Amino acid sequence: MENESIQIFNNWTIKPLSNRPHSIKKLGFYFFLITLIFQFMLADYLVTNPDSLLTNGCDYLIVTHDSFTDALYPLCQLRDSLGLEMRMAEVSLIYTVFDSGPRTDRIRKFVERVYNYWDPRPEYLLLVGDACKDTNLGDYVPVKRFPKFSYYYYGGLQEHGADNWYVTLEGNDSTPDMIVGRLPVNSLAGAESVVNKIIRYETSPDTGLWTRTVMLLASTDRLSFATELDTTFFQPARDSVYKVYESQGSSAYLRQKTRAGFNQGAVFLVQVTHGGQPPGWYGSRTLFLYDDVDSLYNLDKLSIVIGRG
Repeated sequence: MENESIQIFNNWTIKPLSNRPHSIKKLGFYFFLITLIFQFMLADYLVTNPDSLLTNGCDYLIVTHDSFTDALYPLCQLRDSLGLEMRMAEVSLIYTVFDSGPRTDRIRKFVERVYNYWDPRPEYLLLVGDACKDTNLGDYVPVKRFPKFSYYYYGGLQEHGADNWYVTLEGNDSTPDMIVGRLPVNSLAGAESVVNKIIRYETSPDTGLWTRTVMLLASTDRLSFATELDTTFFQPARDSVYKVYESQGSSAYLRQKTRAGFNQGAVFLVQVTHGGQPPGWYGSRTLFLYDDVDSLYNLDKLSIVIGRG
């Protein structure tokens, strides 16, 4: 390999420093240089200085806790490959630039700045990090909290959280002006796992019959709404509907049937029940519990879950 060059990108080539055979040191230098180039390319997604935070542009913006940044580069690369210009902003820099008020307000001020001054203006906002009322228990990217609605909240809760508030930026309404979502992770390993799952789901899809199956869960007092969904949307589309209705049996049977539905796969899971404690989906019987998650083994045929309490 005396006169060979090393091709690392389409138009980038590293050539030997001399005609002499490469020494271990020179090979080490090449790998070091390649690492630096990769780091430079990856860092291009991350906003690293205050000026770039104020004036920039992208199609898809990620606001993340600093602990999870490293896990998000593969997701940025995937979205980039689809033609979306990507940017990431860490909350530490946002709090430094927008340095007054509660942390939720400071993030909101940043998003308002992005909406009004970035060109192009993002269409998507992804928040990465769990939220918690107790700042000592994993409140990585806080959620805006509002007083409870008029009906009873189980356990005496007095507030509810809504990320929609971050993106209701124009007009006196609750219609979002950007599409917002959250990866509620609380560890780097968790962030890596979620990102890997997203990439696997989008790049190596299982296109079997499950993609024409809808799973519909309903408590008895919500059955009329579930029936309306079935007759209006699912039957005309000739989708297969896997139904778990409270009237079908005992709590043990309903939980087993829900687990089976998750494991066989459904493109949509529509849950028309109540929530409660311990965490789960309820009517007068129990349809699914948080503890049932440990019995799920389906890794690829993953459902989009839509809930209506």
